Amino acid sequence: MGPEGDAVPRPRKPAGGKTLLFIEDDLETRRYAALALAGLGHRVLEADTIAVGLHLFQSERPDLVILDIALPDGSGLEFSRKARAHKVLARTPIIMLTGKGELDDKAAGFDAGADQYLVKPVAPRELAMWAQALLQRVAFEEGHGGELVAGDVIIDPDANLVRFRNLSIANLTNKEFDLFYCMVKNRPKILSRQFFLSKLWRTVAVDNLVDSHLRNLRRKLPQELADRLQAVPGKGFRYFDG
Repeated sequence: MGPEGDAVPRPRKPAGGKTLLFIEDDLETRRYAALALAGLGHRVLEADTIAVGLHLFQSERPDLVILDIALPDGSGLEFSRKARAHKVLARTPIIMLTGKGELDDKAAGFDAGADQYLVKPVAPRELAMWAQALLQRVAFEEGHGGELVAGDVIIDPDANLVRFRNLSIANLTNKEFDLFYCMVKNRPKILSRQFFLSKLWRTVAVDNLVDSHLRNLRRKLPQELADRLQAVPGKGFRYFDG
């Protein structure tokens, strides 16, 4: 089915509700979950293929995406990568809902841009609760505001750009940028792994996820700046500029 073949009626968005896009090829799973999500006051758009999902993603600009991985016309991982590359909608929260539950599968999901990874079966009410919690936490990222200035470092959320003295660092991923922003904003406070997981990834337990992104972040920063990102054994991480 192509984008124009989407025969699912598009519900109106209730006052105060959000627009959610649910991409799932199993009709029963999709419809029961859609009812639970709509019961929270949200408008739910449904798609059963990546093609339809991408069409709705670009045209309707949903506030959150719920995404299966195994879809008839490809992998949901590819959808997630395309969503993260979108100039306007790159920060749209994504929940992956899939039957693939191995640690490597979860790592692939988060690497592709997932904010949360849920393994089927998940009760519709539980999925709705996860979606609600994720929407509530989006305010954390939206609260970045304007430029953050910390001595010789300027962080510009609108441009996704870090300036350090006469250098501009523009090759950070969204998560690397958010990780750096969060550490600088809260300096010199020590932030735990659980803090980062709950605020930036909206999950609670994924081995080495924060450490992996922090290593990648350090590689992209000038050495003097990278050295300010300190690991505090047994407690977490902090930005410390002396």
